[in-house]
Amino acid sequence: MFALLTTQDIVSIIGALSDAIASGLIALYYGFLAFPTGIAFALAALLAMVWGMVTPISFQAETIVLAGSMGKNLRERISIVLLCGIVMTVLGIFGLLGAVVDYIGEIILAGMLAGVGVILVKTSIDIARDSIKAGIGSFLSALPVWFMTENLAYTVVASLIIGTIVHHLIKKEFNPSQEGEEEVVRDDSGTFVENVKKQMVIQKPILNSWRIWKAVFALIALQIGTFISYGSITASIANTGFSVDKLTITSGLAQVVSSIFGGAPLSPIVSITADANHPVDAAVIFMAIMAFILLLFLLSKIGKLIPVGATAGYLFIIGAIIVIPDNLVAAVQDGNMVGIITFVITAISDPFLGMLAGILAQFVM
Repeated sequence: MFALLTTQDIVSIIGALSDAIASGLIALYYGFLAFPTGIAFALAALLAMVWGMVTPISFQAETIVLAGSMGKNLRERISIVLLCGIVMTVLGIFGLLGAVVDYIGEIILAGMLAGVGVILVKTSIDIARDSIKAGIGSFLSALPVWFMTENLAYTVVASLIIGTIVHHLIKKEFNPSQEGEEEVVRDDSGTFVENVKKQMVIQKPILNSWRIWKAVFALIALQIGTFISYGSITASIANTGFSVDKLTITSGLAQVVSSIFGGAPLSPIVSITADANHPVDAAVIFMAIMAFILLLFLLSKIGKLIPVGATAGYLFIIGAIIVIPDNLVAAVQDGNMVGIITFVITAISDPFLGMLAGILAQFVM
């Protein structure tokens, strides 16, 4: 039974929705479908309500970018997300995530996350290049807003609004892509739209490719780090504890349900709903609203108006200012070569190779 929502609850839900919509547009950019992702959000909301979780799952930019960039097409991307979701669900059911983290160690974990921050920065620049006018507007608004407020919700909103306004003011004629093309199409202005006529079809995953499995291991390595770190941060904001196993099961099942029909990955985030007066209710309502938005294809309609470059500024902030600094300091403290090697290899390749390099370095040094 939900408590009467306060102003703080409503503000936190709106802030979380702004962040999710922005990252959701990046998911559309990589071709993931909205409708099956909406089903996954609904499942996650139900589990959060049953388990009383303050840690919602959502579109996580790091996971979307990694899965999207390591897969060459939609089938490869959903294969990566589906197989990762199955593995994470198993880890959660048997309570193995903590043991994996203990084996890897905090230094390697921090090095991987710092390396992923570099990948996010690279992606933000690439996305800005796809829609240069919106990208410039997004960067020029996101940076000052962040440094003035240090509030990610405000930064996301400013990045999207200013980037979009600059794009449409400079562009003489706005012609969104025509519907009926393959999954997600983008025109030369960087706009994109999902084909809402696309039916839900079970996607057959690719199982016989080492490149796909390497990407799966990379995504697992990333999620091991973000599940622990983002889950604990969100719970600490809400002044409560959290079960990493329940969070892992929720995210893993949501990813399986979503990706098997072509949807996007859903992972833990540092959620503004944790700052609500009723954090569990806020988390559940936030995920339920996102399910509603996706099931009615409203995100695709937003995607017709907002150029992908408008997400670049806030994505840069996440990578360069939120993810990299603290994790890099933890990884390379006292000149720790294990952390340095993990960070460098992750940044130039992927988290899985970075993790392997870090583990090897631990044995050698």
